[in-house]
This record gives sequence, structure tokens and C-alpha cells, in this order.
Amino acid sequence: NTEKGFVPESVHLRKGGSYRIHIVNVNESQKNVSFVLDAFSEYHNSLFGKTKTFTISPKTDGVFSYQCPETAMQGKLVVVPDQQRQPASSR
Repeated sequence: NTEKGFVPESVHLRKGGSYRIHIVNVNESQKNVSFVLDAFSEYHNSLFGKTKTFTISPKTDGVFSYQCPETAMQGKLVVVPDQQRQPASSR
């Protein structure tokens, strides 16, 4: 979380994976804010310069927003379908 918004503004993940997410607030003007990712029930206090880490395992593809309610900044989490290779058909 910066004074200009989230960096990155969007995060792309694959459905079915397990991901460790690290958030840190480096916003000089808002040193004690929140991070909210409702779709994954993740709600965190984001203190200036301190890292918060959590893990998510997306089971549904789609676009989900994360935000900082105090600054009205938003970002998006894009979950894409798992692209497992299909075996070649024998003809």
C-alpha cells in the first residue's frame, strides 16, 4: 500500500494453487490502515513498515477486489483456470 495505491495493482494466480501473500504498508501519510480481501475472508491491520503474510488457495476463477477502506485504494486479484495439459489423443 503506497500513497498512490497498491503495487502491484493486480495480481494473477491460477485456480487450485496455494499462494503466500505478503502485504506491507509504505504509505507515509496513512501509517495505520487495513487490507481487505473479502472473497477470501482476509482482513488485516497494516502498520507502517510491517509485513503481514497469509496464504490463499483459490478454488474459483474470477476477478476479486482487495482494498484499503481508509484510503479508498483498490486492487484486483485475477484467478485464471488451471491450464493442465491434456494428453494427446491417439489416432
